[in-house]
Amino acid sequence: MVPAEFDNFLIASTGASAALLGLLFVSVSIAPERVFGETAKPGHRALALSSFTALANAFFISISGLIPNVPFGLFVIIVGAIAFSQSLSLLPSAREWKSEGRLLRGIILFTAGIAVYGTEVVLGIDLYGSKPEPGLVSVLLQILLAVFAMGLARAWELLGAPRARGVVSASFEWAEGKLEKKT
Repeated sequence: MVPAEFDNFLIASTGASAALLGLLFVSVSIAPERVFGETAKPGHRALALSSFTALANAFFISISGLIPNVPFGLFVIIVGAIAFSQSLSLLPSAREWKSEGRLLRGIILFTAGIAVYGTEVVLGIDLYGSKPEPGLVSVLLQILLAVFAMGLARAWELLGAPRARGVVSASFEWAEGKLEKKT
């Protein structure tokens, strides 16, 4: 059972992830052929899967932390392992990342997902079988913030929204050879 001091975060996280999952379903249902149709780009399918995986991961970890007298660490291990395996299933999409000119961005986000979900599994193992220590729970919930960021970034990209302008996006463009010199 997660210490009560984390209840507010878990309640907010459960609600936010459920709402964001609902919005993802609505956005995909507006033009499902764009994501799941025969002519859909594999990159769009990968973005949808990645976003869904992240938001579902946040939802199930958060809601399981609110259930009294259950082995929270076991839930974290299971949910983290599922997200880890879903992320691995995106690796064959690397060819599309290259053809779409997003290879570096795809590799970085793929690596971040593997690292985040792998960390969840490790933390779940540490939390399993014992009363969850507040320090470990705090680290896990900070990791969950990264999961939200990944899910939202992927959903934003799936919608076809323009990339944010800034140092990070300029670095991606420079590395991918897309940054134009201003004269």
